[in-house]
Amino acid sequence: MHTETHAILFVDSDSNQLQSLKRTLREFRDKWQLHYAEDAQLALEIMQQAAVDIVVSETQLAGKPGSELLKEIKLHYPSTTRLLFSGQAMRTPAQEVVHHAHQFIAKPCSSDELINILQRVFHLRSLLNNPSIEEMISSLGTLPSLPSTYQQMITALQSDTASVKDIGKIVAQDIGMSAKILQMVNSAFFGLPQQVASPERAVTLLGIETVSNLALTAGVFSQLDPDVMKEFHLEQLWQHSLLVSGLVQRLSQAAGMDQQQRQLPVLAGLMHDLGKLLLATHNSAEYRRIVQQAERDNAPLYEIESESLWCSHATVGAYLMGLWGLPFSAVEAVALHHTAEEQSRERLDCLMVYAANLLVNGLKNTRYNDYYSTERLEALLTADEFGKWRSITEEYLNGKAA
Repeated sequence: MHTETHAILFVDSDSNQLQSLKRTLREFRDKWQLHYAEDAQLALEIMQQAAVDIVVSETQLAGKPGSELLKEIKLHYPSTTRLLFSGQAMRTPAQEVVHHAHQFIAKPCSSDELINILQRVFHLRSLLNNPSIEEMISSLGTLPSLPSTYQQMITALQSDTASVKDIGKIVAQDIGMSAKILQMVNSAFFGLPQQVASPERAVTLLGIETVSNLALTAGVFSQLDPDVMKEFHLEQLWQHSLLVSGLVQRLSQAAGMDQQQRQLPVLAGLMHDLGKLLLATHNSAEYRRIVQQAERDNAPLYEIESESLWCSHATVGAYLMGLWGLPFSAVEAVALHHTAEEQSRERLDCLMVYAANLLVNGLKNTRYNDYYSTERLEALLTADEFGKWRSITEEYLNGKAA
């Protein structure tokens, strides 16, 4: 079983800032191991001597920029969560956030906000019981896209006639692009008053020029290897993800949610199988064995994943989303989309993602009917509600098949 040390390293050349952090975090000294460094060299020396879970570095350090420190930490300590902390008024995405940091924290940052961010990171890390999977996810900078979607994006960005709306639609059809774009727009670089859950809205806020720089210069998008795509049926993964996301949209409309309320569960529906993409593309040999065992045992993939990895694709995908700062309620819905006992009417967003995945799988893949039982869902809904949700699903799937 993988256990966490709950150790944090703060790096800031401003000694007053470090003293302020010590005062702020005084009550956590018994709970967390807290380390402080005034420059990159001392920070790396501490990293050599102690297991550190989270590094929070100022962007401007004596001797070496914070981005360079995080780059070095990513190389030598890939499982460490990397946060950039700065009071500079950065209004556009920077290379260091794209490639080296998981999140950017803007100064001034209240003590409650900082503590909340750190606690959420530790909560995310507790989801995984496999340190090798944690290292794999924490070291990721990009997520691959379907070749067809990738080429559509590049063609659109190089066109003189493509609009922000056109590019937003392309991004919204792709799991990897959506996750990366949302990571950027939700970083504190933009100082937005609330988190953004819609990929199309994220593209609108970033603008074509910024998205072009991310795609063509910074290289934050990439294509799937055709052999990996074929072996793990990843095109079907995209199709299923879009089906679930579309069904969540319809279920949330039927439940009376407004457009703003629908965005988070719809995002979670798109991202719910993100972990499968990560495992297939970055842990191919082990995942190949898991897929083959699932097929041989006629068992659902998530069950064999949990037996083999001590975590499932649900927690793997949620972990990356949380690291990248995507809205936390969407992270929770992804983490719980196979967990019947965690569902409740109080979290209708989670319940809809769970229900949409359950109903799509149950109606399209009768091979696993025993595993996709609607018993828990029926217990949480009235008979009329369940009948309505099932009818919406059948109508939606029939329309897609037509």
